[in-house]
Amino acid sequence: MTEWVQMLVGMADGPTQPVHGVVLPYRNSDKPFHFYYATYGEEPIFLPMRRDGVRLYRWGRRSRIESIDGEVWFVSDGTTAWDFTADPARPRCTEVRNVRSPGPGRHLAITPPVTHWVGRHHARPTGPVTDLEFLGRRCWSVDLAPRESRNLPKPSLRLIVDAHSGAVLGQHSGDGIDGAAYTDVTVGEPLDPSLFTWDGPVVTDGESRAGAGRGDTPDMEATQWFRENVTAEPIHVPVMTDFTPRFIDSIDRQSGAFSATLGPDRSTGWLIRRPRSTEPWTVKTYGRQIAWSTESFDWACQVHGDGTLDAAGISALQQQLHPDEPVMGTPQLVFGGSDEP
Repeated sequence: MTEWVQMLVGMADGPTQPVHGVVLPYRNSDKPFHFYYATYGEEPIFLPMRRDGVRLYRWGRRSRIESIDGEVWFVSDGTTAWDFTADPARPRCTEVRNVRSPGPGRHLAITPPVTHWVGRHHARPTGPVTDLEFLGRRCWSVDLAPRESRNLPKPSLRLIVDAHSGAVLGQHSGDGIDGAAYTDVTVGEPLDPSLFTWDGPVVTDGESRAGAGRGDTPDMEATQWFRENVTAEPIHVPVMTDFTPRFIDSIDRQSGAFSATLGPDRSTGWLIRRPRSTEPWTVKTYGRQIAWSTESFDWACQVHGDGTLDAAGISALQQQLHPDEPVMGTPQLVFGGSDEP
């Protein structure tokens, strides 16, 4: 029988050999996903594990994520991470420990520091290590208990690890709601180390904060001057915004349901659709939402930031999304507590 210490030693520093293949995340729930994070004001980097699958390359602590079509989305040398999703020529750059993971698959793509395994967060086995075969390879599997919490209880975590290379090939929540796993994998095929680094121009954390105007102190005297000499009334003007989604987060091809983040940099908002139903829809959030129904589908949209859509904007959006289907009511939204679908 394999001991936990043996499995831990094998996976602690990442795959000992180059590993690559297609990874497919999943989520078996339509309830809103709650994800909490904090930054110093810079634009955060999120691990791009897309529901339609990604190509993942690993070697030691290094990782590289591409779309199925080969578009580079994320690169890390194990210390630094580069996010190419907003600008392929000038990626956002930060320390890999700052990369956020709102969905499943982090253990496949990022090797945690060794200190993670002496803590209490998914670091304690709840049972023995079991031997199994996965994708034709001899693997180990273990269930790990989460840190105890009465406020935000988390499920256990099941890891499937390749016994030969120490690569994590599967990650599944104990409640069966979400996870990610390779659908095919190649181990030991040589990879060019340059795949895991970037030496071109970047956007640093500091530049991201400066670009967002974080930390500026308002000049109240100048603001008062503007109110007295220009206008004290709110200034509202229509602005053209690109809602075209760069990433579709999830698709149910059979029913036509989907979830997408809006805008080329994923910061504009989100749009979701389900087959039309009289059942309550658990997608109501704190933010301002727009929801409507057509003959075939229920729709919900949220615009991030301080902007809003007026009646003309809503009509224009609907005409572009379903030009041949008129609006025929509003679905019943139930509060989910998150600002994300």
